[in-house]
Amino acid sequence: EPPTPPPPESVTNYVETRKRYPETLTTQERQVLDEFKRRLRAEGLHTESTDHELCRWLRARSFDVDKAMTMVQNDAKWRAEYNVDDVYATFAFSNPSAIKHAYPQTYHKTDRTGRPVNIDLVGRLDLKALLKVATEDEMEKGKVWEMEHTLRVKYAACSKRAGRVINQSFVILDLDGFSMRKWNGRTQAMLKRLIGVLSDHYPETMGTLFIINAPAVFAAVWKVAKGLLDPGTAKKITILGQNYKEELFQHIDPDDLPAFLGGNDATFDPLIEQGPWVDKETIDARLRRASYMPMVVPRPSARGMGCFGCFGGRRPDPAAI
Repeated sequence: EPPTPPPPESVTNYVETRKRYPETLTTQERQVLDEFKRRLRAEGLHTESTDHELCRWLRARSFDVDKAMTMVQNDAKWRAEYNVDDVYATFAFSNPSAIKHAYPQTYHKTDRTGRPVNIDLVGRLDLKALLKVATEDEMEKGKVWEMEHTLRVKYAACSKRAGRVINQSFVILDLDGFSMRKWNGRTQAMLKRLIGVLSDHYPETMGTLFIINAPAVFAAVWKVAKGLLDPGTAKKITILGQNYKEELFQHIDPDDLPAFLGGNDATFDPLIEQGPWVDKETIDARLRRASYMPMVVPRPSARGMGCFGCFGGRRPDPAAI
């Protein structure tokens, strides 16, 4: 087996220039972060979290320590009541292939800065078929599992490959096939529920969102959907029609972008994941097996990066992996 090729220079040479990240904090913002850490330690919360993790929570509340503390406290309560660790350890859809066919989406490789790329073919969503094989509660648990896996496994693997912290994703929302018929009350209610989970408990994990193949009628949908989003999140969203390739290529190498999106990658399959968090041998085996239709990559074992226990009950520091 040939050695895994090194990441491109766009990944290893990336320099953070965005505001309110640990590398770009002003003196005043650094003082805010220090105060946040002091108050968290006093309550026994996020005692092992890195500055990058803590800045996610602060950015979500405009670097207001009081508001960020309330957010973290509410999250800690929710995690205990929801039993997030148990959901991550045990949850699985009873018919994952049917889920994927009704709502195809997966993570496929990384962008030019090393972030995992989430390709969501929401235009092909068949909500009626989806709700025949999963309840809304199960869909929420599936989203929680996905985000926990992303935090615990995907970001750790991408960070190791990049040689620096990766804790955000690049999202492509493909609206090809979308119609207003799909934008009914039940769809809006589910969207609001899932966005609430992401906003309240996984803040600032979306680095960039491209909405492509947006039809003219999407303007009415966006007017409603935008109201559900935090203003900071809305600023990260770019809405494009069918002429999106040139702008998308600025963020993702064409060799890593699926052919149906204008790239050169013919290996894309919405039923599997590809990326640094899945070894090449496993990916190759899956691509050879046409009958393989998992929901996600296999749940990590106690020896894998996804296990909190093997890192002392905390999210691993990529620099220590």
